[in-house]
Amino acid sequence: MRDIPSPGTRRATLERGDADLSSGFAPRDFDQVIKDGKVKVSGVPIPNALWSLALNTAKPPFDNVKLRQALAWAMPYEQIQSSAFFGRAVPMYGGPAEVSKPIWPQPFPYVTDLDKARALMKEAGFETGFETTLSLDTGTATVGEPTIVLIQESLAKIGIKADINKIPGANWRTTLNKKELPLALNRFSGWLDYPEYYFYWNFHGNNSIFNISSYQNKEMDKLIDKARFTTDAAEYETTVKAFIALCMRDVPVIPLNQPIHDVAMQKNIGGYEFWFHREPDFRQFTKG
Repeated sequence: MRDIPSPGTRRATLERGDADLSSGFAPRDFDQVIKDGKVKVSGVPIPNALWSLALNTAKPPFDNVKLRQALAWAMPYEQIQSSAFFGRAVPMYGGPAEVSKPIWPQPFPYVTDLDKARALMKEAGFETGFETTLSLDTGTATVGEPTIVLIQESLAKIGIKADINKIPGANWRTTLNKKELPLALNRFSGWLDYPEYYFYWNFHGNNSIFNISSYQNKEMDKLIDKARFTTDAAEYETTVKAFIALCMRDVPVIPLNQPIHDVAMQKNIGGYEFWFHREPDFRQFTKG
């Protein structure tokens, strides 16, 4: 195993045949590697993971649910998917209006509709717009920066002037924990692949460090707790669908996509399997 910090150098090393397997490239690079066809790529959606825009529900103006819904209709989803992630993520927009399956993540019903966004802005009392900030972790700038610029441009179309606040990766978690950021682009993945696990850490009223939206809703708390402890399968399914539907209505976060864990390898490498910890298990590899 070799530790090569530069993604560009890792890619070049792999394509020269000096490495059997590598990961950690930007989505643009994986897209190009797939098109070039010199090596093969295994891509697996990361379980219980989301890229999303978190809205601070505890402070004005985003304590207004109509305003949060307005932003959900204003996101440039398809542009983000194609221009920031190059298709190397699972879209989390354009889903059905009703929740039919107890699975997470699943697409929210929102799509880009600026007319709906403007109408909801008016209902929320923000017809003339306002100013705010969009924050991102500079450690995720490869996909985060083009994503947040696209969001900034789209929000401007509905009257929201958003300045971009770039926070160094070393300070990102500390800053999030203060729960003061109006809007924050964030990626979260749960180690355990259960909907209630994700919701407990992100949306429960215990207000954990991962609940960066500071979302508080007693109805949500009851549903999450019921799902965590029930032993009845039918009750579990009904409860999970109910708290996902509530999240879609209240919009503490706006899901953008489910990240894909891509690994590139030589065509003669076999035995690769995805693990939730996203590290390769070399014991399974074959080379022929």
